[in-house]
Amino acid sequence: MEYQPGVCNIGPAQQRRRLLLGVGSLLLAVVTVAVILAMGWPRWTLIASLFPLYGAAMGYFQYRERFCVGFAGIGVFDVGDGTNRVQDEAALEADRRRAVRLNTKSLAVGAVGSLVIYGVSLVVL
Repeated sequence: MEYQPGVCNIGPAQQRRRLLLGVGSLLLAVVTVAVILAMGWPRWTLIASLFPLYGAAMGYFQYRERFCVGFAGIGVFDVGDGTNRVQDEAALEADRRRAVRLNTKSLAVGAVGSLVIYGVSLVVL
């Protein structure tokens, strides 16, 4: 595997870490919803599921797209041979543009997911 600016900045080991982040965040979202419902808190508090759902989406997208938003932010990559610095300014800019797109997409998925959870609670409960 090779580093490709704005396309791929992590290898298989780093991908697995992002997948675990996504799964853990999804489980946290389930626990968050369960606790809110079990405690009888107001339904609007279900919107708090946005945060772990955002984390779940971020983990999944980073895994699937072989791209780490955090690495792009600090200007590094790790495709399997250790962490290396991005030397080229154009490559760094491409990575950061990609990071913004992934972050926006993850936030949108988290927001839609939390609104769906809230909407379902209005219909079902």
